[in-house]
Amino acid sequence: MSLREGFSTLFKKPQPIVKPTEEVYAAGVISPRMSRLVLLAIGVMLVLGVAALLAQGLFPILATLTYSLIPVVLLLGWAMKTDRYEPEPKSLVIMVAGIGGFLAAVFTYLPFPTGLAAYLVKIGLLEVVFFLVLYGLDANRVTGREFNDHLDGAVYGLALGAGYIAFSNFLIAQSGAYVTPLAATLFTLENFFTMVFPGLTGWWIGYVKAKYVSISFASLFTGFVPVLLLRLVYEGLLIGFAGLSIPVRVAAVTLAGLFFLALLVRRIFWALEDEKIWGYASGLAPVEKR
Repeated sequence: MSLREGFSTLFKKPQPIVKPTEEVYAAGVISPRMSRLVLLAIGVMLVLGVAALLAQGLFPILATLTYSLIPVVLLLGWAMKTDRYEPEPKSLVIMVAGIGGFLAAVFTYLPFPTGLAAYLVKIGLLEVVFFLVLYGLDANRVTGREFNDHLDGAVYGLALGAGYIAFSNFLIAQSGAYVTPLAATLFTLENFFTMVFPGLTGWWIGYVKAKYVSISFASLFTGFVPVLLLRLVYEGLLIGFAGLSIPVRVAAVTLAGLFFLALLVRRIFWALEDEKIWGYASGLAPVEKR
């Protein structure tokens, strides 16, 4: 495993993992009953939050936020549906999204120097923190039993990114900075495509777990570096697009973002093929009910 493998698996289909590690078949320890209780509590909190916004006459904020999160929810929902052979506990997925929201609050209010270089350092640091969160999720003896392979990793990475985007978009909607539908579409797309990168990071961590298991932290981080570089490239493109008119920026962001999204989608399908090889589709591997 090397930096080269981290790069190559972004663009070239790796050899199928015919014989995965034992960790792939580890049964989860989060019970469905516990998961339902957590989901119920979260549902109540969401209803109360929406009611509070409506009561304060903040419907425009709610409408803008909802609009901005449509592609985020669709992508995360698609990934979870694709992970049909061994679905992840929804409570854990939401918990990871909550961590993403917390990180958004931290990075929003944490003072950083101004300037282009400082901004890129901040973005790079954010991706490193995403990596550390996903690494911790995988290494934990409880959550690690749910984080079995690269498809699981992509789901948790997307959830982490979704939570970050949700809180960030709430702050943007609250500020009223984007008042026209086209401007709202622009910030929606710019933020939406950023969730691809923690998804790629989660995929890499799960891929390594399924193929190698026992490796050093340094080796795992080395394979993450290509994702970090891709994120910086994406941010560089957004900065380059800033001088364009909004309609042209929307088109440019869409084309650039779809390129990065395609990398993740291909990786997810490759992971699904591996799960079929391991016996999930044929019923030979244990499938957990959620």
